[in-house]
Amino acid sequence: MPVQLIALDLDDTLLTPELLIHPDNLAAVRKALDVGISVMLASGRTVESMMPYAEELGLKGRGLSMICANGAEVRDVDTGKIIRRLTLSREACLSAIEALSGYGLPVQAYDDLGIIVTEHNHWTDRDRQLTGLPIRLAASPEDIACEPRSKLLSAGKPERIAELAPILRKRFEGMAEIVISKPYFIEILPEGADKGEALAWVAETRGIPRENVMAIGDAGNDLGMVRWAGLGCAPADARPEVLAAARHISVLPHEAGAVAELIERYALPTTH
Repeated sequence: MPVQLIALDLDDTLLTPELLIHPDNLAAVRKALDVGISVMLASGRTVESMMPYAEELGLKGRGLSMICANGAEVRDVDTGKIIRRLTLSREACLSAIEALSGYGLPVQAYDDLGIIVTEHNHWTDRDRQLTGLPIRLAASPEDIACEPRSKLLSAGKPERIAELAPILRKRFEGMAEIVISKPYFIEILPEGADKGEALAWVAETRGIPRENVMAIGDAGNDLGMVRWAGLGCAPADARPEVLAAARHISVLPHEAGAVAELIERYALPTTH
């Protein structure tokens, strides 16, 4: 069946290692828009760090939405306003800070001013580099827990993050979702938050059947949408678990234009 909606992860999928949109990916997305296919970004990033990419792709002015904070938020592309939001409670935030601090890891949240973090380390600075958001130090855990948060993030050595993920999933079962978005980032999300769940919600509100939805992603936080979409896809260099879940895998790695290759092959009408 024809593709009506394409959901695209940003980092290590649509973007090159230099955090730029590969020219082939840019051209393919614009072709898809020109033939009437809806395209949405689906990222763990905040709306502020996603909007420049949405503008470059030409998504604004089309009545589209985008998935932010790994599915905790659905935002209107034209205005940036929240359409749907799941949040962590104060208790969940404080519990997460206590748990992660006990393992020697910083915790950070996001607001209109940028990133607020319990302490700095090499990995929290990496998030500042990725998102371009300013970072500031929290005076106390309450600075982070004082308002509902779409997600919390902790950062550390990849081997430490992999070790802690199953421990934290067990500890926060029924309270929060735990995902690894990059090997050095672990995220604490509101219960039920997931890119796949958010994509299913968007598709339903637009009356688009699952089999007409394409999703492309590379990491653990993309598994939900890659599994849910009728055409779940991945770049050739995606994480092993995503490659195993994808129905279609690009012949190219993400930095070589994998998104364009997949869109051209499966979404755009043939010319012959």
